[in-house]
This record gives sequence, C-alpha cells and structure tokens, in this order.
Amino acid sequence: MNRLEKLAVQLGMTTTEIMVTGFLLSGLVLGITVNLLTSSVNISRFTENVPKTLFSDTEIDSLLHEAAAMEAGGIAPTPEKQTPSQQNGPLSKTTSGSKVRFIDAGIDELTSIPGISKVLAGRLITFRKSRNGNIERFQDFLEVKGIGRKRLEILQQHLILQ
Repeated sequence: MNRLEKLAVQLGMTTTEIMVTGFLLSGLVLGITVNLLTSSVNISRFTENVPKTLFSDTEIDSLLHEAAAMEAGGIAPTPEKQTPSQQNGPLSKTTSGSKVRFIDAGIDELTSIPGISKVLAGRLITFRKSRNGNIERFQDFLEVKGIGRKRLEILQQHLILQ
C-alpha cells in the first residue's frame, strides 16, 4: 500500500477525494498568494478621475430628510411635481439679492440661501443658540458640520452677522 492509500484509509476517504481536496487547497493557497501580491500594487493611477464622494453633505442631508418624511407617512415630491429649482438640486436656489440677518433668521430664510438644506439650516440655528447669538466672524461657521470653505463663501455673500 502506498502513502496515498494509507492516508485514504486513515481519513476514511477515497484516493480520488483526497486528490480533489489537495487540488482545491492548492488553488486556495495560490489565490491567496496572488491576492497578497496584487494588493500591494498602487491602484491610484486607475482611480484618480473617480470622484471621492458621490454626494455632498447637503445632498445627503436632504436625502435623509426626505427618507425620514417618507417613513413617517409623508410623500416626497416626484420629479414631475417639483419646481424647476427643485429639479436642479440644492445649489440651484435663488435669492432676491437681499442679505439675511443671521441673528434672527429662521429655517425658511436660511434654506433660501443656495446650498443650505433644512437639515443644515437646523444645524446653523443650533449653532447660533449654543453661542447665544454671539457670532462675530464668518470663520466660526466652520465649526458647523457640513460647512466647508466653499459653503462659507456662499454664506458670506448672503448673510449679515449683526
């Protein structure tokens, strides 16, 4: 009896089953080895034109708000029922050119600013309350989640602090 037959008797398997199992195990080891070798390849050159995020914070907040409204029984407007400014996204809002006083602005006034969703307007109001209305410079808005440099520039164009 050769080694393969002895092993088959000890394991209670046929020699064919042992050979197939050995083949599968060697394929698994080979696959893991190839995966480890290829994972060290720098793939950034293939993904440099792919956007880092698909949605901005404002768009995510708006989508979450709409989803919550749908779960609560409200129905989100379909594209046919939306106004043209709603169909173009959150950055397409227009204002009448007048500036909004941040110290007493409500959610509706803040959402009239391009790029400001209801969720972000709520965060701005919460931020204002936490500071007791004492905001002296626009740089302070960078502490609010969802406000970056670009959105800060928009706020500077549309808000009056005092």
